[in-house]
This record gives sequence, structure tokens and C-alpha cells, in this order.
Amino acid sequence: MRVEETQAAAEYVLGHEDRELQRLMLQVQMYAPLTESVLRGAGIKPGMRVLDVGCGVGDVSLLAAELVGPTGEVVGVDREARVLAGAQRRAREQGLSQVRFHQSSLESLPVEAPFDAIVSRLVLMFQPDPVSFVRRMAEHLRPGGVMALQELELAAMGMSHPKLPLFARIWSWMLPTCERVGIKVHMGLELVSTLRRAGLVVDDGVVGGRLGVTPDADPTQALVETVRTLLPHMERLGVALAMEVDIDTLAARLTAELRANNGVLMPSVMVGVWGHRPGPV
Repeated sequence: MRVEETQAAAEYVLGHEDRELQRLMLQVQMYAPLTESVLRGAGIKPGMRVLDVGCGVGDVSLLAAELVGPTGEVVGVDREARVLAGAQRRAREQGLSQVRFHQSSLESLPVEAPFDAIVSRLVLMFQPDPVSFVRRMAEHLRPGGVMALQELELAAMGMSHPKLPLFARIWSWMLPTCERVGIKVHMGLELVSTLRRAGLVVDDGVVGGRLGVTPDADPTQALVETVRTLLPHMERLGVALAMEVDIDTLAARLTAELRANNGVLMPSVMVGVWGHRPGPV
């Protein structure tokens, strides 16, 4: 893996173009139930002050805002102004005045009044040094405060029944591409050790996924859109050619394969882990 590829991962290699933002919104629909279960398991409750690091389009922030209620507060931070504008609009539409969004990197975020909880989803997998990143997050957490993180276990993904050749081929393109651009494909199962190495006490964790039970289900669509986003990297790295992927027909071909085999696929395995910062409460 080249150094410049690893460094690029911290800048979010998937970009922030309109199509990528649409893919993120599709991802919102897929992961919301899994994320809510992690936040509840971690003990996010009314009145808490919560920091959402790398909030993106705001899904986790909005879920947390519903849990903390009007007496709580949620602050979502992200580097990209475009995604924050959409997140703020969604908060207004849902009447969640207890959430606000701030454009900032974690490094530039002032350490002020500590938060009761810090949450983050699909951020560590893009960081060159996840342990250092968690340590920086913990600087904003009060002693006894909880940190709840969710990451994909990419290396465990791509399961289907029965075996679907096109689906398997898609993953033969995606996994090496993700690895070579610096995305951490084992980040889900590395969450426990990452939190411990960062000085937190791990309390519990869960694993969940979404099944593509119909050919036009959200997980199937999200998979194709992820391939579309990764395609320039696949070509640049020599993993696959555009003509081989044929992205404009990929959804139809995958749908046909699922229907012909009465198949089911699981394109995502999400790991959620939570722990707390030691010290007197």
C-alpha cells in the first residue's frame, strides 16, 4: 500500500459528489435500525450531551437527538459543509432543535465542556491511525462518559445463499480496492482492541447486518452504488476494467441473478462496540 493512498483515506476517499451523497442517504435507510440498537445499548438517554464525530448527512446525530430528547444536546461535526447543510435541513424538518452541526475536523474542535457520550459510525475505517483518533475523541469525553462506535467488517461481507457468481465477483473487485486505498477492512472486529489501546474500558458490543431479501432491496442498491463510487479506484489500481464491471447494467444483472436463483445476500456486517472513559464520575 502506498503512503499517499493511506493518507488519502483520512480525507474520505469516496468523495462528496452528488451521487455519493445519494448513496450515503441510501445507507442511512439501511443502517438506522442497527445504529439505534447500539445507541440504546450504550445507554444514550434523555438529558445527555452527545458528540457525533464525522456526522456526515446526520443520521446518527438525529437518532441520538431523539434519544436525548429536548432536555439533551447533540453536536455533529464533519469537515464537509455540503453534507452538513443537508444534515441541518433534516434536523429542521424533524423538529429536532436539540441538535446542531459544526464544520470542523476533530483536530480543530476546541476541548471545552466535556460530553456525556461520543458516537461515531463508519469513520475509523478511513483513519490512518484509529487508536490515536479514538484517543483524540476521548479528550472530549467526561470521566465515566460512554463512547459508542460502529464500523463495517468488510472482510466478512459478500455472503449469499446460494452462491451467486456475479455477487462473488463484485466482492473480488471491492475488497482489494478498499485495502489498497487504505480503508481498513477488519475495522469492525478491531473495535474492541482499538478502544482498549486508546485507554477506554470496553463494556459490550453487537454484530448486525441487513439482508437483501428482494432484488430491489436497499442493500442490493447500496452495493451497486458503492461499486460505482469505487470504480475509478478499481481502474486506477488495475483491479477491474470499466468494461468488465459494466456499471450501467450491473444492477440489472445482479437483480436477474438473485431472481433466477431465488437468492438472498448479505452485503453488510456492522459491528457496534461501546465502552467508557475510566475515572471518577
